[in-house]
Amino acid sequence: MKPRPPSSDQAPEQLDIGFEYHSVFASLPDGTKTPTGYRVNRGGVSLRRSAGKEDVWVRFAFAPLVMTATFEDPDGEQFVELSWTDRSKGKPRVVSRIVSRETAKRGRELVRRLGGAGLPAVEGDSRLLERWLAEFEAANRGKIPSEPLAHWLGWQPDGSFVASPEDGVKVDVVYDELREVAKAHGRSGTLRGWQNAVKGLEPFPVPRVAVAASLAASLLNPLRINSFTLDISSRSTKGKTTALQCALSAWANPSEQSDAMSNWRTTLYAIEKRLNLVRGIVTVFDETMAVTDDSLIDEVLYQLPMNHGKARSGGAFGNMLPWETILLSSGERPALSFTTSQGAAARILGTTLPPFGDNGGPAAVKAREGVLENFGHAGPEFVTHLRGLLDKPGGKDRLRERHRQLADKFRGDNDMTGRRAPMVAALVLAELIACESRLLPYKPLTEEQWQCLFATHSPTDNRPEMAMDVVREYIAGHAWELWGGVPMDERQPTRGWLGAVKRSGEQTKVAILPERLRGILSDAGYSLDAVVGGWIDSGYLELRDNQRPKHLVPTRFDGRVAKCFTFLPKAFPDDQEAT
Repeated sequence: MKPRPPSSDQAPEQLDIGFEYHSVFASLPDGTKTPTGYRVNRGGVSLRRSAGKEDVWVRFAFAPLVMTATFEDPDGEQFVELSWTDRSKGKPRVVSRIVSRETAKRGRELVRRLGGAGLPAVEGDSRLLERWLAEFEAANRGKIPSEPLAHWLGWQPDGSFVASPEDGVKVDVVYDELREVAKAHGRSGTLRGWQNAVKGLEPFPVPRVAVAASLAASLLNPLRINSFTLDISSRSTKGKTTALQCALSAWANPSEQSDAMSNWRTTLYAIEKRLNLVRGIVTVFDETMAVTDDSLIDEVLYQLPMNHGKARSGGAFGNMLPWETILLSSGERPALSFTTSQGAAARILGTTLPPFGDNGGPAAVKAREGVLENFGHAGPEFVTHLRGLLDKPGGKDRLRERHRQLADKFRGDNDMTGRRAPMVAALVLAELIACESRLLPYKPLTEEQWQCLFATHSPTDNRPEMAMDVVREYIAGHAWELWGGVPMDERQPTRGWLGAVKRSGEQTKVAILPERLRGILSDAGYSLDAVVGGWIDSGYLELRDNQRPKHLVPTRFDGRVAKCFTFLPKAFPDDQEAT
């Protein structure tokens, strides 16, 4: 639209700025029109109204405000982009925000939603604002750009994959604080530069596993595997953070100052919102020791495989936020040490090996410098190759069958390694695919290396045994609280009896009162109900079929009878006698 010359009643600074549609709102094409009866100028947007014999211009927006794009997400929901000029910092700048079409049709809600972003309108003019946006769109139908829209990164409902806001698909995140995180999933340098950087990881299995996990995040959807955690823990200065940076660099800027590099010093709701950003892209939380409440890590490890956040009552915003990711975590202390839940061990893969060993410092420095310069290429390249495999006839079935065969190899000899096998197999498969496509510049880890890392039994897998250690330690330090135990005055202890020692021939059994036992375990962070089944399976408890439950056996002490947990000699190793 050509600029109109100033009229006698129009000051030069209020000159119609139709020509500024192209300089200020660059996305609008030539030929964009101002609807009849409206005027857009540097002072805002005005509506012409008749007042007797003269027309009066009623201003309802205090800066140029137009619709610059329309969108439709994969679910068919429609959105619009509103843009306005902001002169609060002197030089004019364009501010753009995306809202649902429903919100754009409700002026009051629109002002409430975008007021904090500087929308140049007030609630009292909401009806005029609604009408202006509708008239502007109608006058420029077919000219306002229409684009697809994504609300998260990764797999979309229509089967497409958005790895970055730079992919040509507009990304409008659900939460404003995630805007910078999404932008961090950009690209720098070249794929070849990244490959040269990670080539130095070849002698070091742990950072290679982290890279494999980063790529494997995109396999969760086609393989129908729930989200899970890979935890890398070891002493400081052993390259834990560098290993995570190498992994994150497949998708995003891995700098410690980057918004994509998160840490555990946060809240559960903030973590859920961060996870909500991705469906098939890795998430990184560095340094478990930074957590302010140990229970936070316990909750995240429990909630992550559910692929959604906590249910919040009353239809609260942020209720059951969905995600699909592999969480990479690091710290001097293993993530499993923050939880006493037996089930947590089956939801996490962990290694305590130093990522770069004792002499890998130079290799770590070189790798870190390389990935800080070259990032954001490998993940999208992996997905391109993966989609090529999936698009072939029977491709998804072949991928799942290959994963199943790998999982069978890593089931190990116990239930815990069996439950972890599908997660290990996903990492193995990701590395194999990446090596076969020559994305990774080294040969895959051997089956023996994977077995050594994740398919062997760990003492921390057995939570009932760890809880039993707590009981053994307590009894050793409080034997005088047991009726019939060490020689003592038979007066009842101040806290009451802990239980009793029962001797029959050469056998010694230790009976513990249920509430005392429950308190001992609770103080150590264990649930009695969660471990008693493991104790029964291990043969630690005396059982009587005529009792309900059969593991609570009547015991007489101090002239009374009470049902107790009665531990058999098998529960106490020969070098740790109970009394």
